Amino acid sequence: MIFFIHKMIILFYKSRRFRTSTGWKSANKKRAMTTDGFVKYIPLSDETAKWELAVTNCGWTHVPPDSPYPPGEHPDAYSIHANTGRILEEEQIVYITRGKGTFWSEDTGSLNIQAGNIFLLFSSIRHSYQPNPTTGWDEHWIGFTGDYAKRLMSRFFSSRKPVLSIGNHPDLLNLFIDISTLAGRETFGYRPIVAAKTLEIMARLNALAKQSGVRSDEKEKIVRDTCCHILEAINTPIDFKKYAEGVGISYSSFRRIFKEHTGLPPNQYLLEMRIQKAKGLLVNTDLKLQPIGEACGFDNVNYFSRLFKDRTGCPPRQYRKSIR
Repeated sequence: MIFFIHKMIILFYKSRRFRTSTGWKSANKKRAMTTDGFVKYIPLSDETAKWELAVTNCGWTHVPPDSPYPPGEHPDAYSIHANTGRILEEEQIVYITRGKGTFWSEDTGSLNIQAGNIFLLFSSIRHSYQPNPTTGWDEHWIGFTGDYAKRLMSRFFSSRKPVLSIGNHPDLLNLFIDISTLAGRETFGYRPIVAAKTLEIMARLNALAKQSGVRSDEKEKIVRDTCCHILEAINTPIDFKKYAEGVGISYSSFRRIFKEHTGLPPNQYLLEMRIQKAKGLLVNTDLKLQPIGEACGFDNVNYFSRLFKDRTGCPPRQYRKSIR
């Protein structure tokens, strides 16, 4: 499914550099003009080893069309070689939220990837992946290791079926975002917290994979196209009844299909995307509330402030102060 919901990620962490565990390293000029991303490598410790599931790296990348891949600088152990791929000593989960590309492993051969796919990387399995140059893609990932992590991956997932078409799920995406945010800040005690969030991601993926039998390519396309439309028109009113007519199905069927795939009805999904965009603008810009509200589809700043408080528990200004 479609995770083009990341255009949006740039609003959460607007940056034109790639952060590594050793500090900020600038990309070259061409990349810096086109590609945004965040990378965090987390060294293991005796304390994290006790949990038997430790996050070793995480991040996100917005890769526009015709951009070099992979962008930024990475340790040799994580480099993907064009001809031979790579073998990791850890597990990884990669979520593609926009664009398309290809995935290859020695257990599967070459597979097509599209927005809304998650692919799983298993330790000791050679693999490679890359976006299609015509589209680029947006990716979120977490890498993790430990005996418990390996048991879960082998018990509930298969290296022969590493690609999961899970669709557009804001709650799942927010877990990836939370992990990158916590790792970037390095607040006290964050390591077991991001490990717990990784465990929640695996639990959600397992549940979503079990639901996949009720899905179809036609339904996936309807939801994927709708989510694209929502992101492109997030600051304008959307009449979903007319939209359903445009794709040739009744509104009740459209609403049911959309909720099955995303976990939210279309109007609630639109609202969630607007609130998430507002959060990003509050944290990463100095814009006043009026232009932020307008950029997120709220013409009335008082209504925007009231709704934001209802959804997040605090007013926009307070949210900005608490995060910065």
